[in-house]
Amino acid sequence: MTRNLWTRALWGGVIGTVLQDAILLIGRGAGWVKTNMLSSLARLFTSQGVSATPSGQILGFVVHILAGAVLAIIFAAIVRALHSRHNLISGLIFGLLMWLAWGAISSPLGLASAPWGLGTPTTLFTLAGSLVYGLVLGYAVSEEAIRERR
Repeated sequence: MTRNLWTRALWGGVIGTVLQDAILLIGRGAGWVKTNMLSSLARLFTSQGVSATPSGQILGFVVHILAGAVLAIIFAAIVRALHSRHNLISGLIFGLLMWLAWGAISSPLGLASAPWGLGTPTTLFTLAGSLVYGLVLGYAVSEEAIRERR
């Protein structure tokens, strides 16, 4: 297993994003989540009709994985600049900030409604997904997970 901060952050972001999508998929399957983040992300590159198809969902998933990886690298840079060593709480805060940012940005762009405006179940599932992303990312770059060799 690698001990490089950047590689661990990248994989933490990818794994966290996959887990976030799994939580949202479970919520959507149960009828509790009223938004489709993957379709919203696909809508950045395709029409609304295409974004709802299986191909659009795959495109949205790829875009979400890439965004999660890029955000993970940004998180790692912040953690490194602050010389933080125990990052589980930092990861949770980062996940919360990403949830707030997605809700604040997606509505004005016409991609999706803010999750907190779609009812309590949608709010809780989307928040839980973002917090899981942050928690996985925080663990990936924490001192417990990284022992860099010099």
